[in-house]
Amino acid sequence: MKNRDKLIIKIFTAALFIVWGGAAIASMNVSVKAGISREYLPFKTKVKKSGFVQDGWKIWLQEGNKGYRHSVKKSLNLSGRNIYSKSLFRTGVIKKPKDAFVIQGISKKNHPITVPKTTYVHYVHDVEATAYDPSPESNGLKWAGITALGWRTRHGIAAVDPKVIALRSLIYVDGYGFAWCGDTGGAIKGKKIDLCYNTTEEAFKWGRKKVKVYVLGVKPQSFYAKKEKK
Repeated sequence: MKNRDKLIIKIFTAALFIVWGGAAIASMNVSVKAGISREYLPFKTKVKKSGFVQDGWKIWLQEGNKGYRHSVKKSLNLSGRNIYSKSLFRTGVIKKPKDAFVIQGISKKNHPITVPKTTYVHYVHDVEATAYDPSPESNGLKWAGITALGWRTRHGIAAVDPKVIALRSLIYVDGYGFAWCGDTGGAIKGKKIDLCYNTTEEAFKWGRKKVKVYVLGVKPQSFYAKKEKK
């Protein structure tokens, strides 16, 4: 046992003597042990602010995961109670931390549709996005103002190919915001979506764009991964 360890024991036992008395000190066992432990490394959370998301709402694009390395530590114990630990050696980083990414809403306007306050990205699609409106010119007389699911056509509704994105899915689209997938269309096949606006003018202004579509869920993917392991 090194002089430093002996000094720590003397200081600690002196304190115990004052608090508990000599009888308690006599019954104590001193041990010095070395062992390997996993030392976790924290991750960072990177924030992207969006004016298309209401203030207070969050969309987690990516969950964060801690990294780790191994550490060899020497511990000094009195009757099983650790009173001093010192790291003797640390390995390099074995697993790097995975940063978390979150979209944080800053808009003071209410969402045009009802959506959960916190959502998590389950899938991401790169798609070509067009826009339409509820008018007969965009939908024909039969489907004017109504979707394939019987919902009212309005801002916050998207037409999708159900083979790519399931109907009734909640999505977030860069530059548009949240939308419920409640419609289909003859020209909407594969990696294409059609976003509804309330007016023809707004739909024309959107035009045709390449965008990312985030398919959302109310629970993180790690929740389902843990359930599968059980």
